[in-house]
Amino acid sequence: MNDTNSRYEDLVQTLRAFAAPATHEPLAFGTAIDQLDKAAFTLTATLITLPFLQPIPLGLFALIGSGAFIALGVQMLKGQTTLQLPAKVRAVSINLNVRQTLVKVCLSILNCCRRISKQRLSFLVQGRLGSRIGGIIFISVGLLVAIPLGGVVPFKNLFPGLAVLLYCTGEMEQDGLMIILALICLVVTVVLYTVLLYLVWKFGAIVLEQWF
Repeated sequence: MNDTNSRYEDLVQTLRAFAAPATHEPLAFGTAIDQLDKAAFTLTATLITLPFLQPIPLGLFALIGSGAFIALGVQMLKGQTTLQLPAKVRAVSINLNVRQTLVKVCLSILNCCRRISKQRLSFLVQGRLGSRIGGIIFISVGLLVAIPLGGVVPFKNLFPGLAVLLYCTGEMEQDGLMIILALICLVVTVVLYTVLLYLVWKFGAIVLEQWF
């Protein structure tokens, strides 16, 4: 448990540092990530998922974030320990007020997850199996957040963002149940997107028929 507490404190300190005033504002992701251990996939994924926890459409950043999650997932599937991110992700910047708000929300969610988390089903987060499951989760999140529904549905990326935070909590706490919950969030996302796309197609067809 001491190790998990230490890793959680590292994550909290990283988030607080991300929310602190920077020498050059707005702070670029690359600058923030350079302060992390290059093998810290969990910390980096947590930082990248912050903008996806709010209702405002992300536009181009959704595609950039998508590329970042996919890059993380591919590297985890390959078993890489050195983290590499696309230049466009490193160049993205977020101002101080937005960073502070997002970090506050993220810490609240992580604290709630941690209250119900404990070491169990650890084989789901350890070794190559754990790395592959994490890679699949990140790649799936990357593909889902790239679907262009942000301008239509508020909090469109909430469940994919929760999937990332649940995975990160499970990885820190060695709790395989959190990994299962993360996978459930992905399934819920797929179901919701399928329903939304069907409704858009259905009502879109009706509108076109009335017009033409």
